[in-house]
Amino acid sequence: MLRNLLILSIIINLVSCAPTSEEEVASAVSEARYHLSSMECSKAKSVLDDVGYQSDDADYISVYASSQACEAGFKVLDVLFGGNLENIDSNSLIGSLASFTTSNETQADSANYIAIQNAITTLIESSGGTQPSTTERNSKFGIAKSGDLSLQALYLIFVQMGKFFALYGNADASGVKGQGDTFDTNDCIYSYTTSDAVQWIDDNSPGSCSAATGSEGSDFLKTPVSATEIKTRLCEGIILYNNMIDILSNITLPSSDELGDVGNIATALNTLMTTAEGAESGIYNDGPADSLNAISTLRGVTAQATCEAVTIERIEKFYAIFFETIFQ
Repeated sequence: MLRNLLILSIIINLVSCAPTSEEEVASAVSEARYHLSSMECSKAKSVLDDVGYQSDDADYISVYASSQACEAGFKVLDVLFGGNLENIDSNSLIGSLASFTTSNETQADSANYIAIQNAITTLIESSGGTQPSTTERNSKFGIAKSGDLSLQALYLIFVQMGKFFALYGNADASGVKGQGDTFDTNDCIYSYTTSDAVQWIDDNSPGSCSAATGSEGSDFLKTPVSATEIKTRLCEGIILYNNMIDILSNITLPSSDELGDVGNIATALNTLMTTAEGAESGIYNDGPADSLNAISTLRGVTAQATCEAVTIERIEKFYAIFFETIFQ
């Protein structure tokens, strides 16, 4: 009898001392942060994977995204305190992002690019909806936790946009489109063929993109690359941009000299987007039906799948009228 009571007592003590699921997750997050501090990416991700993905835990999601970005050798603090943000110019945003020291891609879909893209997707899609937004994340996680996720996503988006436009826009070290000479010679981001896009380029000559010849764009956005892959890549640029604007329009940025001109981005670019939408009317909106109203159709789309469901004609027209114009 005494022996049975002793065994029962031991079992009770063991059970009462066992960590709860919540405690296990908190411990995993803490351990993953420790591994990330020394850039031990795989160890951090393994610890997090061991407790299963926690879609309702903002701290877990944040550290999980950090473990993904870590695979690209990236820390958020590298952007914040590495001098890059101080160089941002709201009046020439894409060029200033393309001049980041991290804007050094020489091929499409590199391992580093994919790692950062995965981290961004983890953060912006954490609300679980089909159309990611800061408002949805606020509703799910509360403003404070959501704000942390959004700010983390924003810094990653800045890096990724710099990589994206420097590569496809053939930018030089100063972020000037069409002036790179390392891996491509294109003057425009894309090779335009739909009539309204061609007319816009020929009439307005935005920066180095002075003529639409059908072959003026990046080699990474033309055959032999498949049409499906080209659309995916073009939509990545749109989704990065639209999520950046959504975040900047819906969070309060921390006070920091390192943020430079970041606080003025949303106002400046929302004005430019509205101008572009107005400019699309008339002679730049009388082409094929599948190319009409490109700006209003794609403006605000924050999900990759939603963008890829749009016609390539509208997507290329969005690039011609908006991205080629603000990236010079």
